[in-house]
Amino acid sequence: MSNIYKGRGTKADEKQLIGMLDDVFFGDDTSEHKPDFMSLLPKLYKDKYNPGYNNVIVKEGSEIKAAVGCYPHEVVAAGRKLKVMGIGNVAVAKDSRRKGYMIDLMNMALDIMKEGDYDYSLLGGQRQRYGYFGYEPAGYSHGFTTDSGNIHRLLGADAKSGCTVKEVTEADTETIRRIKAIHESAAVYSVRSEEMTVDILKSWRNVPYAVFEGEEFKGYFIASLYGKEVCELKAEKAEDTLKLILSAMEFCEKEQIHFCLPVFDGERCDYMAKICENSAVYNTDMVNVFNYRRFIEAFLAVKAARVNLCGGTLNMLIHGYKADESLAVTVDGKNVTVCETDAKPDIELGHNDAIRFLTGLFSKERFDVPAFAQSWFPLDFYAAGSDNA
Repeated sequence: MSNIYKGRGTKADEKQLIGMLDDVFFGDDTSEHKPDFMSLLPKLYKDKYNPGYNNVIVKEGSEIKAAVGCYPHEVVAAGRKLKVMGIGNVAVAKDSRRKGYMIDLMNMALDIMKEGDYDYSLLGGQRQRYGYFGYEPAGYSHGFTTDSGNIHRLLGADAKSGCTVKEVTEADTETIRRIKAIHESAAVYSVRSEEMTVDILKSWRNVPYAVFEGEEFKGYFIASLYGKEVCELKAEKAEDTLKLILSAMEFCEKEQIHFCLPVFDGERCDYMAKICENSAVYNTDMVNVFNYRRFIEAFLAVKAARVNLCGGTLNMLIHGYKADESLAVTVDGKNVTVCETDAKPDIELGHNDAIRFLTGLFSKERFDVPAFAQSWFPLDFYAAGSDNA
């Protein structure tokens, strides 16, 4: 057996790492538009973003045989900064499977997060596979579908947007600033540098477009590179949303558009609820929580700012993935505090059950807490697709 290395990658590993990932995920893909990781997620794999260091790897001799991406970022929720790690590109070479490499590297990534005082982690993947490592489907957003019939009845059969659609590039600094301002006006947002914004918006082989009426910026939408399916759309002002939808329909040559908004974006959600053809509620991603105190306080504060919650104190004992946490959660008007307590718990939860209780679309355990606390959950947790690994 060759010497085996398990640990952080290096700058020297990057070319081989990306080649291995492309082979594992896309080696058998014979489609016309075969993907690769550099075009799929430029925000992670460009050399300047250090993809080597941001992966834990297994090497057999000089060959990389497995990798798990560990991509740090920061989220601001109700003004509170949270330390977040996205997990991505979980891969084992075809000739090295069933050696426990994936388990070893996932546990190594989890140790990095626990030792690095991360608040939570995001991951996209099969539920039972990653539930073993503490991840659960979480969060909720509103999905809205609008079709040409809605447009015709609202604006007339021959309605035109009168807008210009322009692809956003790194050179469009003022447009990037305006898009970034829309992003950061939300109650929850991932911190994006201006340098990274376009690469982030291009995640998952999407293309960002800005919409102008004359010289006036109205907002932006993101559509897939192939197929021109709209996945994100935000007007700078809620009342311009219909104009953006019509602009996107015209540009993408679509009869129907579907996109999601976070529940705490009340103004835009209210606008869409009044005009859309259909709506639905969705989980946003899978999450693993390492610091329940900070997680609950931040996302419950987001909800308290949005709706009127009943006041009271709920004592919780959570057997977390990192540690047990005995917490007193208090809501007093718009003020939310979470602190350690020795009080007898009103509810006791294991780790995965706690994530479902706090953030899931359904949790039977929520029926068991005092009535004043039942309106607190699920929390206003949200993770934008463009920001996820």
